[in-house]
Amino acid sequence: KEVKMPYTEAEMDNLGYTLDSKGNAYLLARVRNGEDAHLELFKYSSSDDPDKISIEAGNKHFPHGITLKEGDAGKIYCAGFYGEGSSANGIYLSIIETNGTVSNEKFYDIPLEIINKNKSDRAQSKNEKKEDKGKEVGIYKLDLDDIIVNADGSLALVGEVYYMRVTTSYNASTKSTTTTYHYYYQEMFMCKISSSGEMLWMQKLPKNQYRKSTNSYSANNYDLSYKYMEKNGSHYLLYLDNVKNMHLGLNEYPARHMSGKGGYLTAYKIDDTSGDVSKLSLFDMKDVNGIAVYQFSTDRIIQASEEEVLLELYKKKKEDIMIRIAIQE
Repeated sequence: KEVKMPYTEAEMDNLGYTLDSKGNAYLLARVRNGEDAHLELFKYSSSDDPDKISIEAGNKHFPHGITLKEGDAGKIYCAGFYGEGSSANGIYLSIIETNGTVSNEKFYDIPLEIINKNKSDRAQSKNEKKEDKGKEVGIYKLDLDDIIVNADGSLALVGEVYYMRVTTSYNASTKSTTTTYHYYYQEMFMCKISSSGEMLWMQKLPKNQYRKSTNSYSANNYDLSYKYMEKNGSHYLLYLDNVKNMHLGLNEYPARHMSGKGGYLTAYKIDDTSGDVSKLSLFDMKDVNGIAVYQFSTDRIIQASEEEVLLELYKKKKEDIMIRIAIQE
């Protein structure tokens, strides 16, 4: 059914939403009253009028919204990256209890050492000077993708830097204008928080993927972004990378992977207990046991079992190929 929002479009911005296992709909909004703004969570059940839950969130600004996820016993977890402008310099977490109260509200700053990871010496120095002057330093365009609720009550948060830019050029000879859409899928981010609210570890994982298009509707990720999987106490982030990036130094930024230009299927493996990271190179798209494969997409990666991942690819001549990847300790 359709329901009417309790505020006009000019008075509210949608920040996130979810459905719980009982069919209740939750919508989180930033509500403006003159120059003041606050967060409200609307819970829609059987009535057309929602229950309103006020969330303080330390008056933080969430440039890319807040993610909502149902956990045990109907609790709703709220998490997001806060910061000034378009950058994230901290993590917000809270729980909406079944009685509508907000509990366990936590704020975690992202340390400068994480923000500076894989930045050039010049960029690191610039960030250090900003922080010394009390200015905000963060990760540009970082967005939270998922809240992973573990059986022991701990949480893992995973996100990615994504943004789009538009450029326009004019051809004087043809008197035509071309608009180009540039899509950037960059660093991934992951952290783990204990059931008591302690930040156990935090990692920023370098990645640099790019696609351009003159069609504004070509916004799907194609061979970009990543696929998250978990197995036997480790987290895996699978993505397509440039072969030049296998041995990056701590102050080196990854070489760009261009969409549609082959690449290596690569994975970051993060130990769930320690947060230690290792990097795995799986195979070259141009040579899978002597076969060149095409049409890679993260949507085609399926975790068939605890021990095996399946990936369907195109080998031309109207033939597909199914690749089995064994996940070993």
